Amino acid sequence: MAPPTLESRFQQRMVTGDFSSSLRSLLSTHGSATDLVLVDLTDERLGAYLLPDGSMVTRSVELIESGAEQYLPQGSQHIAFGTQQHFEYWSTAMNYIGERFQHYMPQATVVLLDLAWAEWSESGTQTPDSFGVKAADANSIFRPYIQVAAQALGAHVVSLDPAEVMSGPHHPWGDAPFHYAEKVYLETVRRLTGTEGRVVWGPGALPSSQKTATSTPTRAVVSERSPEERPASSVPLDLRHSGPNFLIAGTHRGGTAWLGKQLSYHPEIFMASSKASGFFSSSKKYTSEDETTKYLKEFQKGRDHRLRGERSVLYFWQGLANHYSPKREDAAAAVRDHLDPQTPVILSLRDPVSRAVSAYWHNMISGNLDLRGSIFRAPASTGIIDLGFYQRHYEHWANTVGPERVHVLVYDDIIDDPAGYVRQALSILGVADTQEFWNKTTLNRRENRSTAADQLRKKNPVSAQELSLLHELYKSDISFIEHIVGRRLDAWSDLKSVVSRNMPS
Repeated sequence: MAPPTLESRFQQRMVTGDFSSSLRSLLSTHGSATDLVLVDLTDERLGAYLLPDGSMVTRSVELIESGAEQYLPQGSQHIAFGTQQHFEYWSTAMNYIGERFQHYMPQATVVLLDLAWAEWSESGTQTPDSFGVKAADANSIFRPYIQVAAQALGAHVVSLDPAEVMSGPHHPWGDAPFHYAEKVYLETVRRLTGTEGRVVWGPGALPSSQKTATSTPTRAVVSERSPEERPASSVPLDLRHSGPNFLIAGTHRGGTAWLGKQLSYHPEIFMASSKASGFFSSSKKYTSEDETTKYLKEFQKGRDHRLRGERSVLYFWQGLANHYSPKREDAAAAVRDHLDPQTPVILSLRDPVSRAVSAYWHNMISGNLDLRGSIFRAPASTGIIDLGFYQRHYEHWANTVGPERVHVLVYDDIIDDPAGYVRQALSILGVADTQEFWNKTTLNRRENRSTAADQLRKKNPVSAQELSLLHELYKSDISFIEHIVGRRLDAWSDLKSVVSRNMPS
């Protein structure tokens, strides 16, 4: 009898490991010496078997080719990939794995590969189906699995644009939607390590005699070095799947703190602390690996939540470097470039005159202004006047990330119908309310209210003349927002109402 081939021994080891759940023992044995874990979900595509004793085993290619699939216990049930049952079993297991990773190797970097199945090969032909599954169908099925894995593992996600991904008809393993052209692997290596990879089989590959690595396919690479040997991480940190998947982007003094507080009571929603606020307003932060690591660490706390939000009152502000505002970095472009293209952006907008007056007194209490200056003489750096030019700021965001992603809520609803306002936000995020959620909310409690500001405001009010000038300044912006939200905003457009609301009684 011929000795078993290296490939057959590899299959046997894979299948035996799956049945024995060997990952647990590997983590306890080697976890402390591991500095990088690379995760690829492609082998999930065939689903899993639910065995009669309640345990599960992945239906892998190795399981099929080894022949072990034919000897599964009677009553074993195949759970197809992409079904709700499979997703629920798999998500529970993935969250468990994330906990084990954190327990046994908290120092390790976990990288998740998010590479679409190629619909076309580099030769220009369509890729074949894999076990009856087309590439386009597989890509849509994989998306929620990628999102769950990224959250559960606290992983840095390495992605390529689907347009960049092609299969390689001369791939050593044969033509398949996930057997990529060599340039796809090389680009993935570059994004993973920051350095160029080595050509293995294409033009420029080393002759066989010079290769030190086996040509047998390797399923996982774990770097095991002592702590003193480990280099500083060069893994690019992917914000798209590990960071926030919704934003409350402003405006200042518009009720965003109150909204963030209410949403945080929902069991499916995690709101990052103020430590994360304003990250996308500074390129020094989102281009720095250290700063990005700190930012993502905030969201690891919410990895068990389906939705993770960040609140920044200044994201909405698009400064133009004029007498009303300083030049500001483009937060909308940073969000477009670094977050998932489906990330909703919530704006809570307040009557721009009242917002300016509230910001004026907030800055006064903060020591940024003195009582001798008119509201129109406030430093441009405060944005007191410029933040109220809602049309300019909204159009910039809509043009940058797409109007379908930008959602406007009206601050007045917090006062008139706070529960209805929260329901609007939940609807935007696609989550349902429950009585348990409402029991936790603090709808009638104000956030960031200063009694000291109230006292100063009564003694030194913004004059009626200044209020009238502000109202005239914002007329077109008020009309624009009325058009966007599809309703009249009489409390904004009526000058008498505005003056009455902002003059102390």
